[in-house]
Amino acid sequence: MSLLKNGLVDIHHLSTQDMLEILKLAGRLKDALARRDVPGYQLAAGSDRLVAQLFYESSTRTRASFEIAALRLGCRVTGFGSTEGSSVSKGESLSHTIDMFDAYACDAIVLRHPLDGSALWASERTSVPVFNAGDGKRQHPTQTILDLFTILEHHGRLENLNIVFSGDLKYGRTTHTLALALSQFAGNTFHFCSPSNLSMPRAITELVRGRGVKVIESENMKEGLETADIFYQTRIQRERMPDQNEFDKAKKAGAFTLAMMERTRPGFGLMHPLPIDKRIPGIMPELDAHPKALYKTQAGNGVPTRMAELALAMGLVELPVSGRPVHLPAGSQDDFCRRLEIHEKPPREGVSIRPIRDRGVVVDHLQPHTESLLALLLRVKDRRDVYRAGCVRSVARPDHVKGILMIEDRVLTTDELRLVATVSPGARVNRIENGRVVEKYELDLPAVISGVESLMCPNAGCITRPEHQEHVSCCFEKLDAHTLRCKYCDHILDASELFGHLF
Repeated sequence: MSLLKNGLVDIHHLSTQDMLEILKLAGRLKDALARRDVPGYQLAAGSDRLVAQLFYESSTRTRASFEIAALRLGCRVTGFGSTEGSSVSKGESLSHTIDMFDAYACDAIVLRHPLDGSALWASERTSVPVFNAGDGKRQHPTQTILDLFTILEHHGRLENLNIVFSGDLKYGRTTHTLALALSQFAGNTFHFCSPSNLSMPRAITELVRGRGVKVIESENMKEGLETADIFYQTRIQRERMPDQNEFDKAKKAGAFTLAMMERTRPGFGLMHPLPIDKRIPGIMPELDAHPKALYKTQAGNGVPTRMAELALAMGLVELPVSGRPVHLPAGSQDDFCRRLEIHEKPPREGVSIRPIRDRGVVVDHLQPHTESLLALLLRVKDRRDVYRAGCVRSVARPDHVKGILMIEDRVLTTDELRLVATVSPGARVNRIENGRVVEKYELDLPAVISGVESLMCPNAGCITRPEHQEHVSCCFEKLDAHTLRCKYCDHILDASELFGHLF
């Protein structure tokens, strides 16, 4: 499969080598643009290519640079720059909007949307290549490609760098994606500098540390300045903050000043994804013309990098996928259930919950106090099952407390077993016939969890949340024995948090 055949919605989908190949192609296109070598960059000339830009949020640089990139390639551009005047203002879902531009036979879709995971959902909805131009507070991978291009152009390398990320690291999708991308290159050190209420999400911090990146966290934006190779300043994003108090605290983050610039070493580069809010400037205006200020060049690099991305997606240039993507789901959907050997034991007497004497199922070794939740999810009351549930002390280990659920005259389906494994990884399920155990299973957290009616992502900005009325089914992927990741918004949580909204 050719690189970017399906577009670019998630930086996890690119290997280190993939990113370098895109940057190399962008360099060739930038050189052709500088020389006005029209045949060298107008790769779509005469091929009738159409790019749809669907911008549900305001944008200057991303929208304009994608449009210029498409025009430079020789494509035409359609779409909308705001929801006002579009069918979105009439209540049209993202799915139906995507369907329309698919039906119009567009060759690529560029999407900016306020909900986390919207770009991934759009890419699953259509066969047209989709580019994530920013989805909520999650990622902005095409911005990251131009950021990498700028750093590589300035320093000649993407490894062994000291990089300061400053400003709004909580809601700033550009910092999330850039940190994830740079963590794939060896020897980098990250300084995360922000007010405590705007710190980098813990999931990202732990992920990059796990890849060998040295991470230093601070509320002082001057820390690490003298050793920094790149200082990546970001805007305080008032529009994504839930309340005024958070914004009032964020305003104290401070700005990059000329005095700070004078403390930097040769080769230093000051970057910003822009815009800079003139009311709360993250960089003082007198630095705009400073030779170490890279943000004008950085913005300009959006054209050749996005030309490269569009060209690859539309098959104007062929590059093979050169490596495995960073994130892959952890195994198959059906590896959560292991059959155990059955050891014949006589029914115990004197226990706190009466055993099943005839036919049914016993779910044992539940995490304490999950038995009531499981009874609710298995709808034992709706079905009018005869059941018993409780939190008991183990007979074999009196110091050990566990949950147990017994349901008479019932056999659990595969989907119900998956539900038990989701609620309480490590549980054991015994099927009883004529008072004897005839099947025994131990359950692990499933690799993929979806299709559960009561499932809900805890992230209020996730496209799967019912209040957004986009009708996207919730789906989680396993990261380790007890940890899950929302497929769409990247929210990371413990399995025990999945059904917290029911109580």
